[in-house]
Amino acid sequence: MTVHTSEPDWLRRVADAYRQRHSVVIIDDAGVGIDPGNQSLLEMGRTAGLSRQEWASVLISLGLSGAGIWMVIVAIVSPEPTSKLGLLVVGGSVLIFSGGFSAIRILTDRRPPTVEVTPRGIRLTWE
Repeated sequence: MTVHTSEPDWLRRVADAYRQRHSVVIIDDAGVGIDPGNQSLLEMGRTAGLSRQEWASVLISLGLSGAGIWMVIVAIVSPEPTSKLGLLVVGGSVLIFSGGFSAIRILTDRRPPTVEVTPRGIRLTWE
């Protein structure tokens, strides 16, 4: 997959590649000056000057994780019948693990094991 930094959703596409561990070539044609070998996605986003809409997307994914955590806690402390307990635990777990938690990890600390600067662009690969 090839991603150009001049595209409006380039960071989301790179984050999807990170999440699925797909190789990606990043072409910095907008000249944002990113360095995937030394920067997390969050740091690359700051360097690139993401828009409010892009930051809102990140916050929504983090909010999903928070909602999942809240659902699990409510299920544990709730005096309601156990029929609702299972639904809250399963629903909360799905929210936690379906993107919110991985978004946090990807944005803050995951870096690919191999970063190559090629004439075509920056190539990220997972082994």
